[in-house]
Amino acid sequence: MVIKDSVVVITSAATPLGAMFATHFSRLDAHVIVCDTNIQGLKDTFSRCREITSKVDMMALNDVSLSAVDDLFNGIETKLGRSPNILVNHWTALPRLSFTDTLSGAQFIQQFSLLASRLFLFGQVAAERMASHQSGVIVNVVAQEPDQKQSDIDSTTSMVTGFTKSWAKELKIHNIRVGGIIPVSTHNYSVSVNWAKFQDELTRTTEYIVTNDYFSGRVVSTDG
Repeated sequence: MVIKDSVVVITSAATPLGAMFATHFSRLDAHVIVCDTNIQGLKDTFSRCREITSKVDMMALNDVSLSAVDDLFNGIETKLGRSPNILVNHWTALPRLSFTDTLSGAQFIQQFSLLASRLFLFGQVAAERMASHQSGVIVNVVAQEPDQKQSDIDSTTSMVTGFTKSWAKELKIHNIRVGGIIPVSTHNYSVSVNWAKFQDELTRTTEYIVTNDYFSGRVVSTDG
């Protein structure tokens, strides 16, 4: 898919990586929609994009529910007169918790469900809109943030891989491609130089998935 003039939705846009995605696609001359529940961080990302282009809109979310995501996509269609055709479905990886700690176990179940629901809801609503135009790309990206010392790589990877493969198979008939990027296997980018390199790799991998018309149903692993 050609990125120039496409409508790209970036989730978790208030995070450092979300902001990197937003500015990267802004430089590629897409119309970027940034969204997040973190209002101040979202405003910061929006301001960075406005320094690059006027083709950017900010949409704050009160929560990540089906009605909220539906309202967001309705708002985009009302404002731009068309649906997004690219979704960068970006979220933070699950934290690593002890298997033997019952309190941590309950916390893990809650966080696992939250990540799964956010990935699924945005993917589902985006796919419905894209299917009506028989065209679209969804990239599922779940990665560690620089202040996240440890994450549950195996559980996060399984979720992203499963969603990506099953969605791609189901959505192929609607000419919607789905790709995934799984998190790094080790946390070795805590210093600013490594983190910047990791951000660059993720954004360029996302761009590759979007522009490669033969890429679907697969995940790419990244190294920090």
